[in-house]
Amino acid sequence: MTSEHNNSADKPDSTPQKHRGDSDQQQQQRITELETRMAFLEDTVDTLNTQVADLSQQFTLAKRAIQMLHEKLEQTSSADSGIKNPADEAPPPHY
Repeated sequence: MTSEHNNSADKPDSTPQKHRGDSDQQQQQRITELETRMAFLEDTVDTLNTQVADLSQQFTLAKRAIQMLHEKLEQTSSADSGIKNPADEAPPPHY
């Protein structure tokens, strides 16, 4: 190993690494493209976050409705409504 190699390894480079053969214009174009992609991804995350929040609210409402229906069913089945379970009925007479 040369002393140049050791010196570069000892000092971290704070500038972004360029791809070999990239000019400053190409590097700027890559940065602009990455910034554009990042903005699109941020928008997508915001949209998905809103959708998840909406679905969570709908789920909570649906869960409450199911609980209410279950309670109503329990009340109906516990009250003597005159409706018997078909399994408890005698079979119909055969003609």
